[in-house]
Amino acid sequence: MYVVHLSEAELAMARHALQAYLLTFGHDEAETVGEIKRVITKLRAAESEDDPRISA
Repeated sequence: MYVVHLSEAELAMARHALQAYLLTFGHDEAETVGEIKRVITKLRAAESEDDPRISA
């Protein structure tokens, strides 16, 4: 497990970048799409926490 320290702007940028990246994949890359969705879920959860650290 890794801990990444991001500012609010960096966190938002990472989430938006992953969402844009997700849109480029078709349905044939199910494993990659699933992993991206899991990371986006973690980023969203981190945005709502008081502590700006993310455990990924």
